[in-house]
Amino acid sequence: MDHSDTLLTRDAAAVWHPFTQHGLGREPIPMASGAGAVLRDSGGREYLDMISSWWVNLHGHGRPELAKAVSDQILKLDHVQFAGATHEPAVCLAEGLLEKAGLTGSAKVFYSDNGSTAVEAALKIAHQHWANTGTPRRLFATLRGSYHGDTVGAMSVGRSSGFFNAFHGMLFETISLPVPLVFDGFLNKEGEETALNEIRRTLETDGESMAALIVEPLVQGAGGMRFHSVSFLASLCHLFRERGIPVIFDEVMTGFGRTGSFFAYQQTGFIPDLICLSKGITGGILPLAVTIASDDLFESFLGNDFSTALAHGHSYTANPVACAAALASLHLHESTDSSMQINRIHARMRSHLDALAAHPRIERTRLLGGIAAFDLAGAEREYTAESGRSLSSFALEQGVLLRPLGNVLYLMPPYCTTDEQIDRAFEVIGAFLSKTARGSQGVA
Repeated sequence: MDHSDTLLTRDAAAVWHPFTQHGLGREPIPMASGAGAVLRDSGGREYLDMISSWWVNLHGHGRPELAKAVSDQILKLDHVQFAGATHEPAVCLAEGLLEKAGLTGSAKVFYSDNGSTAVEAALKIAHQHWANTGTPRRLFATLRGSYHGDTVGAMSVGRSSGFFNAFHGMLFETISLPVPLVFDGFLNKEGEETALNEIRRTLETDGESMAALIVEPLVQGAGGMRFHSVSFLASLCHLFRERGIPVIFDEVMTGFGRTGSFFAYQQTGFIPDLICLSKGITGGILPLAVTIASDDLFESFLGNDFSTALAHGHSYTANPVACAAALASLHLHESTDSSMQINRIHARMRSHLDALAAHPRIERTRLLGGIAAFDLAGAEREYTAESGRSLSSFALEQGVLLRPLGNVLYLMPPYCTTDEQIDRAFEVIGAFLSKTARGSQGVA
């Protein structure tokens, strides 16, 4: 038995993996190393990481700049509780994020550990804000198909994603709003106005009960890489702003350049009251998250006793080592000109999507920044769709790591990914389409 087999045997005996049906008996890949856009398993086989290892890896695996930042910081200060103490990495990172967001002097940074906890903090801030001002509100508005994480509050505002049917008895009430989707570059202005009119009617009846609106700006990720337009998002947010209802942007996936701008909201001309960030914040090497809150919200928590304070936190809040990694990642955006890299990746994937759009098995192509997606026509749309699993298995055999969302295939590569590596990924997708087309003809 070689090392890979031994590791898989030990894994099966001891480990419970996320988003995995272990009853199907599919073995995980025994990964051993990574460099750039490539991962290697314990047998030395290489895989192109076309999903940035669950969307976290921005600059590529094995970046020495990130490793050095972690090594240097861990020897200075590895951790200290963040209630009653502070440290240079956390302050510098907060300053850097606010500067990149254009919010210096008008917002504060609250630290947590992952995307779901960043959302949870935002929901609690919005909820307690109303209680602190003497007008309690408990209802949250979301867009249909949204996904915001796996903690109870995040599940509640993401219940329409379909991932949390087993937990509905635990979830609080929300209002689900329509979202007109953008496919093949087609902007559905009539559909947008119809949706906005429905939302206006909802605000007339329930607006005074709403604590906040939460959205994934421009792209709903785990729900199927569903795109909506800048114009719809801006109009939606202004409807809530007019009524004094806080707006939360969940930029856990869309932040740090994924949509073409450094933050997705910067394309809208609208500044949300709360912004949730995680995933790529450290370049994909350590867990960290932040919730950026406007000074207006922050000031509603000030008082002479603890009753109005935000009683929320984690043991590893603002861990200095994670903050140091995030600072190094911010510097890498500048030194590697990540915006130019994203533009290059966008152009390369655009040419491939244009070619795929004519294929009879492809529909609803879409591309925004460094995120490309399309649907497999005629396939079931559930997350567990067999068509997606078949494509994923075929791609793995060809050395390309993909993780379709049901019948939706997407690519979100690290910014260091070369044109040739992108070409290779689309070549494998094309081979799968050709293979399945031949199979269908044979059955017929």
